[in-house]
Amino acid sequence: MSLDYTVRESPKAKHVSLKMSITGDLEVIVPKGFDQKRIPEILQSKQRWIERVVRRMVTQQTQAGTDVLAERPNRIALQAIAQTWQVEYRTTDHPGVRVVERSNHQLILQGNTTDIEICKVALQQWIASKAKMYLPSWLQKVSQEVRLPFQQVSVRQQKTIWGSCSVRKTISLNCKLLFLPKPLVRYVLIHELCHTVHLNHSRDFWALVSKHEPDYRSLDTSLRDARYLVPWWMEQ
Repeated sequence: MSLDYTVRESPKAKHVSLKMSITGDLEVIVPKGFDQKRIPEILQSKQRWIERVVRRMVTQQTQAGTDVLAERPNRIALQAIAQTWQVEYRTTDHPGVRVVERSNHQLILQGNTTDIEICKVALQQWIASKAKMYLPSWLQKVSQEVRLPFQQVSVRQQKTIWGSCSVRKTISLNCKLLFLPKPLVRYVLIHELCHTVHLNHSRDFWALVSKHEPDYRSLDTSLRDARYLVPWWMEQ
């Protein structure tokens, strides 16, 4: 099997692991001092896994209905809140980029729209504002429903986690959750709310999760691949 990949040596790694980006780029993470001549053999043994991940990635991105690899998207699908926005770019002499919402879910970017980096930052800020508008109230609603109170909530743009909960019952949610289907977002909310009782992943924690979301195993599995639904312009 001929396969392109990059290798990253990690002092924290205890074994070889594979990571597939949303662009289909494969990264092989190895422990420090690992004999990299063994990597082709390992990839051969993981061929079915690689093919399965690629299929899931393509399927999810197709279901999302948008081109997640586009640097300047023409369409943004926010599955969590059932909104699809059509994006238009209007170049002006303004040095920055301003995002304007119009009726019928039309999003207009005005200014230096030929600069991809500026457009990307503007869209990221727009997503963050949307997330702050919807996620905290959604968390509050689920909190009351399952009777698991929290103290505070913040919305951020984390790189590797969907949410977190502190010992003070402060919950942090990733603004990228807006790109996920509603059932997955609800599962993340329940998951973090259960951490207000058990700040670990013990048997008692999962029992509490199961009480409020019986299908948590399936949802948790789907959540592992959910990063493929997040557009490339949100990851840079």
